Amino acid sequence: MSSAGESVGGVTAPADERVGRRGWYARLALGLAFGAVLAVAAHHVAARYRLALDVQKYYSCLPFDAYLVDPARTGPLERGTLVQFVAPPAATLFTGEFEVVKLVGALPGDHWRIVGDELFLNGELWGRLPLLSKLGLAPGALDGEGTVEEGTVLVLGTTPTSYDSRYWGALPIENIRGVAHVVL
Repeated sequence: MSSAGESVGGVTAPADERVGRRGWYARLALGLAFGAVLAVAAHHVAARYRLALDVQKYYSCLPFDAYLVDPARTGPLERGTLVQFVAPPAATLFTGEFEVVKLVGALPGDHWRIVGDELFLNGELWGRLPLLSKLGLAPGALDGEGTVEEGTVLVLGTTPTSYDSRYWGALPIENIRGVAHVVL
């Protein structure tokens, strides 16, 4: 056999073809290793997070469509945290009985006040209550004030059509299923 080639099955391959095969094997090994790393990462993400989609169309509460929910993290909560929760019976009028994502707007001890169909949290305007007529309620029907009780939070949306704690009250913290992170 000459130094320029290698004999395989009685056929001699040129040296540059042997090098090409070695490069192909190296690329294959690298691709398989990368695929294995991706598979392990995907398994880790799937084991820790759930995908949540906003199935509400007209009564959507946030301007996002998809979330990753971390069920391992349900607290401590802060204002502005996105949470997924099981809707209490009073909250299922527009949403149905499934899990919903909204912002934590007020924590235990925070002051809320509804006056003139506007919600104020700790003295700051949060938003109006535009769904009163859809609920068959007269203007001013929900006017009042109070303090968010221990073990509950107010969950709110940012869109005008959000059916949230403005209408059905505080959410028990035990209904929270996890902290949500925006994907889309």
